[in-house]
Amino acid sequence: MMLIAKSETNEYVNLAEKEKEIIEGLKKKKWFCPGCEEEVIIKNGTIMCSHFAHKNKCDCHIFSENESKEHLNGKKIIAESCRKFGVPYEIEAFLPELNQRPDVLINKQIAIEFQCSPLKIERFKERTENYQRHGYQVIWLLGKKLHLKNKPSSLQKQFLYLSQNIGFYVWELEVIEKKLRILYFLNNTPLGEIRQQKEWLLLEESLLNLLSYPQKSRDTSVYEMCSEVNFFKQKGIWNHQLNQKQKNIMELQDYFYSKGLNVRELPCVYFFPSYQSLILAEKEFILRHLVFAYLEREQRVTKHDLYHYVNYEISNYLSLDYSLIGRKQLIKYHVSVYLCFLKQIGVIGLEENQYVFKKNELDISNFEKEFLGIPLKYVMINK
Repeated sequence: MMLIAKSETNEYVNLAEKEKEIIEGLKKKKWFCPGCEEEVIIKNGTIMCSHFAHKNKCDCHIFSENESKEHLNGKKIIAESCRKFGVPYEIEAFLPELNQRPDVLINKQIAIEFQCSPLKIERFKERTENYQRHGYQVIWLLGKKLHLKNKPSSLQKQFLYLSQNIGFYVWELEVIEKKLRILYFLNNTPLGEIRQQKEWLLLEESLLNLLSYPQKSRDTSVYEMCSEVNFFKQKGIWNHQLNQKQKNIMELQDYFYSKGLNVRELPCVYFFPSYQSLILAEKEFILRHLVFAYLEREQRVTKHDLYHYVNYEISNYLSLDYSLIGRKQLIKYHVSVYLCFLKQIGVIGLEENQYVFKKNELDISNFEKEFLGIPLKYVMINK
C-alpha cells in the first residue's frame, strides 16, 4: 500500500492531496510503484483512506501490502499538517543512497517514521543509524499499539530521546483525534512511574514547530519525593522480588555478589537519587556502584577520568545501545545526576576541577526530601 505512484510518463501523484472525486478520475490511468516499478491500482473505498496497491502479488522491498489503516491515515494527517502550514515535505520519498523510504520527509532533512506495529530492535537500529550516517534527523512517532502505558518494553525503550530541557521523552500520534503527544520527564521511582505530557492538534499548529519542543521548552516542572519513604519502599520491593526469584533482581544480585555485596544489605548511598531512568531502571544501581567504588578507591579524580572509567567498565555489565540517544550522552546523564547527589550530601567535594572523596557513611534518617526538576536539576534536602 502506498499514497504515491507514478504514471507511464513518470508523472507522480500523491493521493493524500486529492479529493475522492478527483481520485476516481485517476483510475483511468495506468500507475506504477515507485519502488519495484510494477503496476499498481487505486483503491478509493470508504474504510481505508484512498491508496495504491500492487495489482499482482510481488516481492516489493520498499512498500508493504500489509500497511494498516492507522498507518495510512497517519501519513496523510502529517502531510495535511505540513501542507496547511507551508512546511516543505515529501510523502514516501525514496532516498536512494539509503535504500529507504521515510513515511514523510520534511525540509529534505527530517525523516518522519510513524511506527504502528512492533518491529525487531535490530531493524529499528539499522534504519535509524542509516538515517544518521547520511545526515538525516529521524523522528519516530508511535502508533496506538506502541503507546507508552505501563513499564516500557525493550523495544519501547529504543524510541526514547533525551533532552537537557525535558529529560527522557517519546512521541506518540493519535490518528483519530489528529493529535501529536509528547510524554516527557519520564522517570521510575519505588512508588511507580512519573511523567509529564503535552498534546496538540496537528491541524492547528505547525508540526515543525511542535517537533522543536524538546529544545525550546521552558517547562519548569519539579518532582518532590520523601527520601526515607522511597528508601524503605525500594528495599521492600527488592525483598519481595528476591523471594520470588524474579529475573531482573537476580541479575542485579549476581552483580553485587561478584563485588562482595548483597542487594538486601546495600549501603544507602546507592539508593539515591530515588529517581531512576526508564532505560536503566534498577540496573542504574550498577552504574552508581561503579562510580562510588571508583571515587572511594582513587580518592581524587577528574570528571574526564571518571567518565572514561565508567564508559569502559559499564560495557561488562550493561548494554547502552540506544540509537536515538547515544552511549556518551546516556552515561553523562546518569553519572551527572549521581555526582550531584554525592556532592550535596558531602560524600565528595570539588577542588581544583577534581572530585575529592570525603566520607562513605550516611544516615538515612538525615534525609528529608528530594527534588528532580527540568531543566534537569537534582536537589537533596537534609533534616
